[in-house]
Amino acid sequence: MKTFVSVLAFIIVFCTVSVFAHHPTADINDGEIYDMIDAMIADTPHAEMTVDDFGGDMTMDITTRSVTPLERMIDDGLLTYAAMLDGETTVTIVFNDDGSVSTTILQEK
Repeated sequence: MKTFVSVLAFIIVFCTVSVFAHHPTADINDGEIYDMIDAMIADTPHAEMTVDDFGGDMTMDITTRSVTPLERMIDDGLLTYAAMLDGETTVTIVFNDDGSVSTTILQEK
């Protein structure tokens, strides 16, 4: 019986701690995430970015001269940053005929 009570107490404490756990990205706002992506683009040669705000929905268009710079940005966390944005976020990657790559990140709130 003593073991059962100990196990039950452990389960209650574990579940309570899980409910009140703090998500590590909860304190980061979307503007900071866009700034991190912007800094990543600025450090990438032959990459350009435009951002459009459509009344709360944001579209970020990233164009690279080839797939290699995009691969490096993905390795550096581009998709991780996109996943941290609030709302429904989609990423579309288009491989153009001229060898360039167009990536669109759409954030719908």
